[in-house]
Parts: sequence; structure tokens; C-alpha cells
Amino acid sequence: MQSVRAATVVAVCGMLLPLLAACKSPEPVVAPAYMQRPKAQVVGPQPVDASPVSQKRDTGTYPTFAKPMTAALPQMEKEEAGTMEETMTRLGNARRRGQISEKEYNRQVAELRALYEQQKPTAIPAASQ
Repeated sequence: MQSVRAATVVAVCGMLLPLLAACKSPEPVVAPAYMQRPKAQVVGPQPVDASPVSQKRDTGTYPTFAKPMTAALPQMEKEEAGTMEETMTRLGNARRRGQISEKEYNRQVAELRALYEQQKPTAIPAASQ
């Protein structure tokens, strides 16, 4: 009987000891009194970029993105590009066969190059605000 009591006491103590040990918080590695505090940084006036892009421009209006974006010139559609490709191919074939003169070939190529220069993308101006 005594051995049963002793076994019960040992079993209860064996279950309670880990629970009691978990209740105690561990000591910090460094005591808070000795922890390093962050250093204060004093920030003064900073140099500003003087380029016109970084300067504020007062236009008197709020910027809006509600207007639809439009191109300065009408852009070429896929069908128009395909037609132009066919025209260039026919023009080159006609030149090789001798059906058109060199002068006419150069005139038509110059016309197509002028169209290309007109359609070439240009640099986008900086935003107003």
C-alpha cells in the first residue's frame, strides 16, 4: 500500500514539475539595464536636385487622368502595315524584273521612308506635376 502511494506521489510530482518549470520566465541574455539603445540621428537640410524635372510646377489646376490618351498623329493599323508590306514586296519585284525605272523606285521608296519618319515615336514630354 505504501509503495502504491509512493508511486502515485512520484507520478504526480513527475507531471507537476514540468508545469511548474514552464511558469517561470527565463532570464534575458542581456539584462535590459545593459542593452544598447539606438543612437539618435540628427537630420538637417538636404541638398535638392536642381534639374527642372524635379522642381514643382504650379499650373493652377489639379492633374487629371480622366481624358483619353490620344496620339499626336494617327497610328498605322495592322491592315495598313500589311498593305504597305505587300506594296514594298511588289515594288522590289518590279524593280528586279525591270518593270519600273530606278528613278521611280527611288521616288516610291523615299515616299514610304517619309511616311515612316512621320509615324516614328517621339520622346514623351515630362509630366506637369
